[in-house]
Amino acid sequence: MSNLAGVLFDGVAYGSLLFIISIGLSVTMGLMNFVNLAHGTFAMVGGYVCVLLMTRAGVPFLATLPAAFIVAAAAGIVLERTLYQRLYKATHLDQVMFSIGIVFMSVAATTYFFGPSQQPVRLPGFLRGQVGVLGSRWVCTGCS
Repeated sequence: MSNLAGVLFDGVAYGSLLFIISIGLSVTMGLMNFVNLAHGTFAMVGGYVCVLLMTRAGVPFLATLPAAFIVAAAAGIVLERTLYQRLYKATHLDQVMFSIGIVFMSVAATTYFFGPSQQPVRLPGFLRGQVGVLGSRWVCTGCS
C-alpha cells in the first residue's frame, strides 16, 4: 500500500511540474498570439545552470536557483530580441516550425556538450530521505 501511495505522490509531483512548464505555452499563445513550443528549452537551461554550479563550482543548491533564473531569463531576452521578434507577424505554422527548430538545436547542443546521460546531482539534506505527509512517512527511493 505504501508503494501505491509513493507512486501516486510521484505522479502528482511530476504532473505538477509538467503543468507548470506547459503554462508557458498557454501564456505566450494567449497573451502574445505567438506559438512558442521552445519554452521547455529555457527550463532545461535553468536546470543545467543549477547542475553546473552545484557539481563544478560547489555552489549550494538554494544559491543556484536565482542564478538559474537569471541565466534562463537572459537567454530568453536574447532570443526574443534577435530571433522571435521577426516572427510576430508570421503565420502560426512558421512560428511552430521555428520554435521546434530551436528545441532540436538546443537538445543537440546540450547532448554535444554534456552527453546523452543524466547529470549527477547531490541533493541537499532537506530534499532527501523521508518525507512526512499527513502523519505517514515515505522514503524517497529515487533520491540520491
